[in-house]
Amino acid sequence: MASTANTPRARALGVALRDARKDAGMTTTELGTQVERSHTHISRWENGKLVPSVAETARVLAVLGVNGTEYDNLVQLAREAADPNWVAPGVVRHLAMLTDYEREALRITNVEPLLVPGLLQTADYARSIMLSAGATLGEAEQRTTHRMGRQHVLTRPRPVVFDVIVGEQALRYPPCDRAVMLDQLRTLLRWLRRENVTIQAMPSDSGYSPLLEGPFVLIEFEQSSPVVQLEHYRSATTLTEGRDVRDYRAAADTLREQAMSPAATEVLITKLADDLEAADVD
Repeated sequence: MASTANTPRARALGVALRDARKDAGMTTTELGTQVERSHTHISRWENGKLVPSVAETARVLAVLGVNGTEYDNLVQLAREAADPNWVAPGVVRHLAMLTDYEREALRITNVEPLLVPGLLQTADYARSIMLSAGATLGEAEQRTTHRMGRQHVLTRPRPVVFDVIVGEQALRYPPCDRAVMLDQLRTLLRWLRRENVTIQAMPSDSGYSPLLEGPFVLIEFEQSSPVVQLEHYRSATTLTEGRDVRDYRAAADTLREQAMSPAATEVLITKLADDLEAADVD
């Protein structure tokens, strides 16, 4: 067993082990008895604070009945758990890890040039994008339900502080039906009324800014080191290397200064929503 610095692979391995344990109908105490570890030790494996060795991972997976490709993938995660950064093909395991990060976050800064950030999307907006990207209706419904569930971190009793810098293009040029976009804009105005949510739009004529380099999510915690999430078309990257994270944090600070104020952003969103509504009436 080796301690980890809460790396992306350690997190992903922990989430997968927790899911496998629950699928097997076992408690942490029951699993701990089987592998001769305390329930606290199992919990620390599952939250990424500790990483099991390759041999320990194999033993846990055998007890839980995990085999085949899933077994090979999780053993590989254990083998590479110390790596501070992670480029993951596909998004399923990465999404599980991201959800875990969001639950523990103190503050999230989401930079999105061309789309409304996922945590602020309506179900119809999210579903429309997923279908357009090639998901089946069943896949889109499942992913949309998961995305709506993730919004709980913004509305729970101790909500995450959520700062958004969104490109004006994302607000002005909808990637969905007009009616869906109108509802999305009205929903953004409701999010703006929450004390823990700040939305700033970046004008399309503002010249160069880090926004042009692509979307990113900076996730900060009360005790753990911050991480950066980069989502691509069919893959995702997690960065925890200190120098990389510092660069993205500096970019976020720059964008806050360059973007419109929250009040001016509210005026813009209101106008865009009113224009869409008036166009529908005409």
